[in-house]
Amino acid sequence: MAAPDDKAMSGDARGEGPSADDMSIFPLAANLAAARQPDAPRVRTEDEATTLAGGPVFLAVEELPDHFETPAAAEEAVPDLYGTGLYELIWRDGWRVTMRYWRPAPPAPVARAGEAAAKKPLGRARTPEEARALLGAPAELASEVLPKLYIDHKQLMKRWGEVVKNGLGEIVEREGKFAISITYWRPIHAPGIAAPLAPIERIELAERVAAPLKPQAPQADLDIGLFEDTAPENPNVVLVTEEGDGRFRGSE
Repeated sequence: MAAPDDKAMSGDARGEGPSADDMSIFPLAANLAAARQPDAPRVRTEDEATTLAGGPVFLAVEELPDHFETPAAAEEAVPDLYGTGLYELIWRDGWRVTMRYWRPAPPAPVARAGEAAAKKPLGRARTPEEARALLGAPAELASEVLPKLYIDHKQLMKRWGEVVKNGLGEIVEREGKFAISITYWRPIHAPGIAAPLAPIERIELAERVAAPLKPQAPQADLDIGLFEDTAPENPNVVLVTEEGDGRFRGSE
């Protein structure tokens, strides 16, 4: 049987299957084998799965280990292949079946903003309680798109591949390019009122205040007037641009 690459077959294509709402219910499990167990809990939305798991989750899509000669063979091995929305039949060097399920993500970064979560988080947490201990305030999961844009998926994945694969990052399109949206714990506080600093943040702020101010470059000489400039061929010569009397620096 000839089949195009990555062709997917679903219950809709066969005129079968329940409503779209029913097709959005997926198991919650730590791995594919557990997701296929009949007693695995099933939830409809990411919020419900997050609450049940006690931390961030993502919708994983994994291939079953078996390869099949025909769609009929796949349907015989996986009776729920059509109509449930859990499985999808694809062609990739043979007939294969993928399964979707909610899987707990690894501990998410804890920070007050997305860029801080990406570069220098306060720590990582799986649960609101763990995040609260780091923030010193109640915490919530949030997703934020970082400002850096990438020309294609390959460039983005080179930097954020692990984050995307573990479910804490999502690729989004921005201005014809691509950006990363990361999931992290941030403090919950009343609108217009800043959350109290976490202990580690207070220490860092105190160290910055106590440190002496250092310029990025040595202070330039201040003996050049508003209408004067140094000669390009000799920085020791001050030239008049509109008013004043040209003079050699240090001649007074």
